[in-house]
Amino acid sequence: MARNFYSVFCNKEKSIDWKGLDLLTEWYIRSGVAGISSVCLSSEMFQLTNKERIEIAQRVVDKAAGRVPVVAGATFEGNLDEQAQLMRDMGQIASAVIIITNQIAAMDDSDEVWLSNAQKLLDLTGDIPVGIYETPIPKVRSLTPAMLKWAASNDRFVFHKDTSLDTATMINKLKAVQSVESTKLKFFTAKTQFVKTLLDNGGNGFSGVIANFFPWMMVWMTGKGREVGEKEREKMHRFLSVSDRVLAHKYPTSAKVYLNKFYNAPLAPVSRIFDVTLNEQDLMSLESMKEYMEETAKELGVAIVDPTSQ
Repeated sequence: MARNFYSVFCNKEKSIDWKGLDLLTEWYIRSGVAGISSVCLSSEMFQLTNKERIEIAQRVVDKAAGRVPVVAGATFEGNLDEQAQLMRDMGQIASAVIIITNQIAAMDDSDEVWLSNAQKLLDLTGDIPVGIYETPIPKVRSLTPAMLKWAASNDRFVFHKDTSLDTATMINKLKAVQSVESTKLKFFTAKTQFVKTLLDNGGNGFSGVIANFFPWMMVWMTGKGREVGEKEREKMHRFLSVSDRVLAHKYPTSAKVYLNKFYNAPLAPVSRIFDVTLNEQDLMSLESMKEYMEETAKELGVAIVDPTSQ
């Protein structure tokens, strides 16, 4: 099933919109997602304070009320001891805490340094379940197959969000995980275009931007889509692949505008990352994507979930 990439939407003062956060949490769950990532790039995690990160994770966990697992990013600024403290704090709230790969070692540090730092964080954080996120901003640090095999061999690691830019690399990493018998590590891709290939090779699901527009479509692809004929799967795959590039334009503001304009969701089109306005051309593209989604959903029998209807 799809694991959603959770968004935090701020009001015009750029403080956290708690009502909007509650609405979205409920919407994702009603759409059928298998889990929620509460502190990540879509939630503008690098623009949040540690206090805000903890409050957001707690709010999402409280709203989810055990219906789906909630994970949260937990390695940001500071040394390893400081990062471990946030991991411990988050571990009291979330189902798993996420190590952000480009934050626990310098980009020019060796893989051995990264692994050593990751082990230190594990040693400092008891038995808290841990995940991995190859965050592409400010610069991606991709793990090698050998590094992922190391993680898969440790029962603490339960989640990996992969951002490989080609399917061959992604599959090599997946095979490294699968080579560890009875591993707890689940492998998700952030790349919409790669999800079909990942599933065909035994991967676990999707965690990415498109789930902030129409999560039910990816839920179908990663769930029922495994059981239907190839023609139906390919139809959904084409839709998701094409829409991904359109929806990523001016994201995350595009997601806020989309939900506000087409579903009357009370979300302000603002961001702490950058100030951007969608022009008429942008809005026409979003409307066309919505119509394409509705046509595809109707053909495949996928139920559309309005975020404002409870």
